[in-house]
Amino acid sequence: MSPHTTRITLIALCAAGLWLTGCATEEHASRPSPSTSAVSPQTTDTQTTPVPDEPSGTDTVTSDADDSSSTEPIGAFSTESQQSPQWPEYGDASDVYPTAVRGAVHDGFERVVIEHAGTGQPSFLAQYTDEPLEPGRGQPVDTGDEAYLEVTLSGTADAYDNPPDMLEHGAQIMELNTEASQTVVSFLPWEGTSTYYVGLDEKRPYSVTVLEDPVRVVIDIELTDQ
Repeated sequence: MSPHTTRITLIALCAAGLWLTGCATEEHASRPSPSTSAVSPQTTDTQTTPVPDEPSGTDTVTSDADDSSSTEPIGAFSTESQQSPQWPEYGDASDVYPTAVRGAVHDGFERVVIEHAGTGQPSFLAQYTDEPLEPGRGQPVDTGDEAYLEVTLSGTADAYDNPPDMLEHGAQIMELNTEASQTVVSFLPWEGTSTYYVGLDEKRPYSVTVLEDPVRVVIDIELTDQ
């Protein structure tokens, strides 16, 4: 090979090398860097939606009137069946179970209060019955009284834990300091409900109200003749 030919060949090889180098550089530049994501990260909205206020309760009785020392009856007297508007819903009741019973006589009526642990406002059904029965077992309840007012509370706690301050199953409370109400029989909660019987000297007009803080069933019995 002549020197002239060798020179031409070297020039051609150099040109080809420069062309390949340029292509490799261009290809490298067109690829994304490994440390850079090809997808933009999503932003998280940290703004919270305000929670609406809970609806106010249906208890319109003031704290001065809902205690057992109140001298005015809370509800309207009647011998007919009575129930709360939400019966038999549990409402917002939580861990509710009976703990104490007390009574007092006032001008024209007497009041029996069944106090409970827990919070919220259970619903209730109240009615006179000729056949008071133990919930679950169905055994007759007989305290020797002439009339029985049955009050059922819906939304009470299960009794499996047996809290130490819970009234015993079938407890009969007789020392009520009342005239017409002779006995209150309390049963343990059964399937989310609690049953109470108020034994009376006769069937009288009554009213039932469930109050909160603490949870209590207020039973007013009319004493005046109709």
